[in-house]
Amino acid sequence: MVLGITGLTSAVAAYAVVSFVQVARQQHGVAEHAEEIFRSPASFVAGNPDGDVSVVAFFDYNCPYCREGAPDLAKLIANDGKVRLVLKELPVLGRDSETVARIALASIPQGKYLELHQRLFTEPGRATKEKALRIASSLGLDTAKLEKEMQEPAIKGAIAANRELADNLGVEGVPFYMVGDKAVPGDSDGLYDALVARVAEVRKTGCHVKC
Repeated sequence: MVLGITGLTSAVAAYAVVSFVQVARQQHGVAEHAEEIFRSPASFVAGNPDGDVSVVAFFDYNCPYCREGAPDLAKLIANDGKVRLVLKELPVLGRDSETVARIALASIPQGKYLELHQRLFTEPGRATKEKALRIASSLGLDTAKLEKEMQEPAIKGAIAANRELADNLGVEGVPFYMVGDKAVPGDSDGLYDALVARVAEVRKTGCHVKC
């Protein structure tokens, strides 16, 4: 279908309205749910837990765009010692993703979450229970304990809470990144530079909420 000038103008206007509504919904959601976003005890914090700027990432281990963005997040916390990276499991791509997310969360008490998280993204192929447990074993985790604790209500509850939070923020898919109280486009091209720029902006102007 080819749009005329009038049709094109209307389409652009409609897109602008939708974008404005999405941004407004996200801003309201951030204000209402700041504690859950930035300081949930169920979310692992990488980088500097006491850092001055929070970066939040919603992801699925089987999302190819999340995989592409993971090195940029790792680079960010490696290069900036004042960033706290809040990692939120949001498995939306099927049963394998749900299972692997549970295993990852169950690894937190054993102190190897970040290593497992990074390996799940760097090793090729689909993330499955078998792969996650194999990687966990190679990292020295107690896999029997993982299999038991991944079924705990607290683990299921953490994932359910992330899903509800994502809905409240108007998140339409993964990856979804925030720096401070604003979303950052999840395009892998230029992601690192976009994150760095937004971190600098937050340091200069602050957030509208406690982030």
